[in-house]
Amino acid sequence: GGARAKLLEGKWTKESEVGQDEAMQQLGLNVVFRKAANLLSKLEIRTSPDLQIITKGALIVQIKEKYQYDGTAAKNARRDKRWGSHTGKVVTASESKVVLDIKWGEPHGGQLIETFSVNKEGKLVQTSEIKVNKDARSGQAGKWFTYKSVFKRA
Repeated sequence: GGARAKLLEGKWTKESEVGQDEAMQQLGLNVVFRKAANLLSKLEIRTSPDLQIITKGALIVQIKEKYQYDGTAAKNARRDKRWGSHTGKVVTASESKVVLDIKWGEPHGGQLIETFSVNKEGKLVQTSEIKVNKDARSGQAGKWFTYKSVFKRA
């Protein structure tokens, strides 16, 4: 796994984000949780021997995930802190980009295709394409929705 995701390695601080709050509303998350999630501004990525993604914020909120590069499905705690786990796997991994495919069941089940990539300015861009089975706001079937965060090196 040496060169894989090498450019993603390190500690990052969120600079901007577009659309995350709407995605969380689709998941039926309340305003308190959404405010806490918006404080998750620090990201640490470790790329060896496997891929580890640690998201930290104010207070005690921390999300820690681990994935194998060979595409083996990995179980991690749900990011929305609801009971149960999600199953994710690495779809592709290159020196400057990793794509994860994450699925979780009810309550508020869905799928997330998440891309971490380093752009030519050296910023880390996290693109999240999410589809909930049922949009919590309308009760209708969810549609694919994309949100994005940009990080600079910490």
